[in-house]
Amino acid sequence: MRSGCLPTAPCPNGCAPTRRPTTVPRILTEIVENRKRHIDAIRERVSHVDFDTLRLSERSLYDALAAPGASYIMECKSASPSLGTIREDYRPGEIASIYSRYASAISVLCEPDYFGGDYDHLATVAASTHLPVLCKDFIIDEVQIYAARYFGADAVLLMLSVLSDEEYAHLASVAASLGMDVLTEVIDEDEAARASRLGAKIFGVNHRNLHDLTIDLDRSARLAALAPDGAVVVAESGIRDAATVRRLGGHADAFLVGSQLTSQPDVDRACRELVYGPNKVCGLRSGSAAQAAKAAGAVYGGLIFEEPSPRNVSRETAAEIIAAEPGLDYLAVSRRTSGYGDLVQPGITAVQVHAPYQGSLDAERELIGRVRREVDVEVWRAVDMTALNDAEGVAELVDRLVLDSGAGGTGERFDWSRIPTTDALLAGGLTPGNLDEALRTGCLGLDLNSGFEDPRGHKDAAALRRGFATIRNFHF
Repeated sequence: MRSGCLPTAPCPNGCAPTRRPTTVPRILTEIVENRKRHIDAIRERVSHVDFDTLRLSERSLYDALAAPGASYIMECKSASPSLGTIREDYRPGEIASIYSRYASAISVLCEPDYFGGDYDHLATVAASTHLPVLCKDFIIDEVQIYAARYFGADAVLLMLSVLSDEEYAHLASVAASLGMDVLTEVIDEDEAARASRLGAKIFGVNHRNLHDLTIDLDRSARLAALAPDGAVVVAESGIRDAATVRRLGGHADAFLVGSQLTSQPDVDRACRELVYGPNKVCGLRSGSAAQAAKAAGAVYGGLIFEEPSPRNVSRETAAEIIAAEPGLDYLAVSRRTSGYGDLVQPGITAVQVHAPYQGSLDAERELIGRVRREVDVEVWRAVDMTALNDAEGVAELVDRLVLDSGAGGTGERFDWSRIPTTDALLAGGLTPGNLDEALRTGCLGLDLNSGFEDPRGHKDAAALRRGFATIRNFHF
């Protein structure tokens, strides 16, 4: 029987970090030295466990990440040395249930003093998901691996920054004996070469230098070429949005993201925006269509208040749609030049001004100023890219720009080579068959409408699902 011994864990369940480093370059050494002092407590915590009888893991992290398409390891984390407390009301089980809709695996921080972690969090997450669970810790002793497996982990993180080759090989063999995968983390060329020699199957490149906490997003591109044949490359840290994922997707198979998700009040929305981008489905006419849009991956839902439009909805119908699916951020869309205050109701987070271009930037400034005085929500502006206008100038006046063709909802597209450099949503003529081409323009997100409707003019839930799958897997 292999087991451990001594006192209880030094940090209560779910506690925030108890210390912050005074000298940043010493942070990694400080954390590791502190973790060494926890080893006896960990042994005591699992002293009743016969490690020889631990059930082998049946959830493969490697297989999950090696599947076709973009893969995400989403992390449950309540604090970090660089940010301090990230989430006050930290409920890892609830977060894991959300992650399970979008991720390929879930990582759980178990280091208590700097990251607010605990093995209880690991057990909670393992019981809350069908996905492989990674124990994220500063592992220096085999008892940490046995404890990780006992509390439900399917894989562990081993950092070459803190382990010799001999130590790594021993710890990796312990993990393998339990059916667990190893995410091998590197931060430079020397560590990448070591990982290759050691046969790492999951090759993680941390963009954050744990000696000084700086971020270098080009690191994964440099080091991915050094990964062993057949290894899955995981890009870690500093991944804040879908644009970053698309930039890194040419050399990384998977992305580990933590603080960017757990720091947000609406974790589900944050997941959709990370995985798919800030995309909108416009012309919603029913609660079921709104539910399908959100389930597919949309962040925004467009409600059109314009009687000539076949997608026009009344204020009452809009309220019913919002009540049926409160998980979208809704926009009130209209061609009017005033009276936007009449369209705002609970659930409306922005108005989208679809009026014709006013002829000059000064006239646009007057229009947007008038609308802003009428509402207390964001103001978006749709511009007709088939007509003469100053799209980049207009972008400076509003919270977001939508580039469209004609009056919108026509199913026609403009010349996409004319897209300005400013961040904007691309609309007009989008279909399931041209989303890759649309995303290659570098637009911030897509605004889907008539190209995702069935012959009756209703939103096609299956087409939306296929379209968002294309969006998820796109990279430059």
